[in-house]
Amino acid sequence: MAFRPPDTEGHTSVAQDEGASILRVAGLSKRYGRVQVLDGVTFDVRAGSVVALLGANGAGKTTTLKCILGVVPFEGAVEVAGISVTGHGKDARRQMGYVPQSPALGEGDTCAEALAFLAEIKGVAKGRVPELLELVNLASQTATKVGHLSGGMRQRLALAAALLANPPLLLLDEPTASLDIESRRDLQQLILRLRDEGKTVILSTHFFDHLDEVADRALILHEGRLAFDGSLDDLARRARGNRYVVNLNGNAPAEFLEALRAAGVAPENVQRAELRWEEILLASTQGREQGEEQS
Repeated sequence: MAFRPPDTEGHTSVAQDEGASILRVAGLSKRYGRVQVLDGVTFDVRAGSVVALLGANGAGKTTTLKCILGVVPFEGAVEVAGISVTGHGKDARRQMGYVPQSPALGEGDTCAEALAFLAEIKGVAKGRVPELLELVNLASQTATKVGHLSGGMRQRLALAAALLANPPLLLLDEPTASLDIESRRDLQQLILRLRDEGKTVILSTHFFDHLDEVADRALILHEGRLAFDGSLDDLARRARGNRYVVNLNGNAPAEFLEALRAAGVAPENVQRAELRWEEILLASTQGREQGEEQS
């Protein structure tokens, strides 16, 4: 990993080895007045991965992203592609693209105008605008005003804006919060495409549907601390336990109980129970609390 000289657009890029840590967070703590929002959060993120940042409202997800961006003061250390956020904030932020929960885009601008304006501010070639609109599947909406876009289209446009400077790391703060199921799936597919192209994505969300198909890893914040750090499979196993759903003909209780006692229930009639977000969070935080009691 090494610095490269500023390119022709005035940006400093960083060579990133595949599989290396693009983000290092160590002892991250943040307090607002008397409220301890983050307390000693530590994790690394491997380049080319998608990490889901999970937690209930108020757990510290958005604050974590703001600390990584270096837009709020904090205790601890954050490095992006080897660049200290506190020591070289501007250089570190050039390695990141950020999509807030409610993107601020000019309502009266067309999609092309909105991106061209942001490209000028960032010192990026405006020639990337058509390419990015195509990438986020908004090429047909080039002349559509932002105020006329659906929620899903707005989020995709915001993602295109975050990609203008071609950063290796993307921070997405609740990008699917206001979207319907179809729009969430479209955005998830776009995230997978970006990952396949080498981008690293940190996705803050409280939606768990199909998340295991998108994220390589989950980080769960609970009361400002890191309660879980592992794969989605590990998280699902922790929450599921040995519960199953058995589909049987009829709905009479007596027949149901008899079927459960009978041997040889066909495998196709047994499936894993669907996970609920509340159960996922409860399972992860209970595991942490039990470990703390034993230590």
